[in-house]
Amino acid sequence: MKTASLLVLSESLYRLLLYIYPRKFRRMYSREMTLVFRDCWREAEQQAGTQGIIRFWGFILYELTVTVCIEHYRAALAQLQHVLGVEKEHVMANGLPSLEVFARTDKGIKRPSNEDSMTSVVPQDEQVMTQKGALFVVADGLGGHDAGEIASDLVVRVVSESYYQDTSSDTGAVLVGAMRQANIALSRSIELEGRTAKSMGTTCIAAVVHSPMVYIANVGDSRAYIVREGKARQISLDHSWVAQQVRSGVMTEEEARKHEKSNQIYRCMGERTDVEIDLFTEPVQNGDILVLCTDGLTGVVSDEEIATIVTNNDPQESTARLIACANENGGPDNITAVVAHVSLR
Repeated sequence: MKTASLLVLSESLYRLLLYIYPRKFRRMYSREMTLVFRDCWREAEQQAGTQGIIRFWGFILYELTVTVCIEHYRAALAQLQHVLGVEKEHVMANGLPSLEVFARTDKGIKRPSNEDSMTSVVPQDEQVMTQKGALFVVADGLGGHDAGEIASDLVVRVVSESYYQDTSSDTGAVLVGAMRQANIALSRSIELEGRTAKSMGTTCIAAVVHSPMVYIANVGDSRAYIVREGKARQISLDHSWVAQQVRSGVMTEEEARKHEKSNQIYRCMGERTDVEIDLFTEPVQNGDILVLCTDGLTGVVSDEEIATIVTNNDPQESTARLIACANENGGPDNITAVVAHVSLR
């Protein structure tokens, strides 16, 4: 059989084998994996002919066996968390800043599916916590159906992985760099899928608590608040048309919530490879409450209500009440909230 025909047959078989991966993983990576397979197959054939191809297939089958098990485990765990709408709280001890955290998401009343994604990482290793701090990420997918969910999930995962892989001590720069890596990954995925950012983009708000500071990076209109002494202060800036009108004094916050263009943003992840990322740094104080959330919450729940709820309840109860409040007000969008109570020793 000619080399070209054998390559076509091998590639077709490999594409079939990719169907044993979880659907979301396959949609995000199958094209890229096929391209890599093609290049590696050619290299193996050029170096060792038929024997090289046989050895290459042995490696491929071993890798598939291992990685498929891992990805199905991750998918099952993510699905369980998604169904329950929660991520478990973490508590840090050992003389470091103590963080009591809870994250929760809900599809809301009017949306058929949930395109929000979130994660909270509080390292249990004291050395990692000392060097890198705790990371919280929230993303609100755009595009409808499963495209928004894929985009938000990809960005959240790449941000968390990239942040802890970078050994630099410049926390703010590392956080922005992690978001840049996530944006590049999403842009590449959008290109491979033949989509646009409007049909497969996402917002992203990420925060690192690294005593004595909190670092917040943002693209889009998901928000980060610090609640201190019962008052909520928005740290991030919304990249939306209505937010611009509020900042310029043209309309009030309440008018912005009710405006027909309230969900229109002018900056999102995946829109361009060099997307501008805002970075904010704030000193953290004992008793501060950090809140990260999507516009499914802030679009129908006021800052004052958010402050009251998180001040008077622990993080787990706070997230439940925030989501309940949003749904009581119509629940027009997916709702995600991460609440972290900070205690400094």
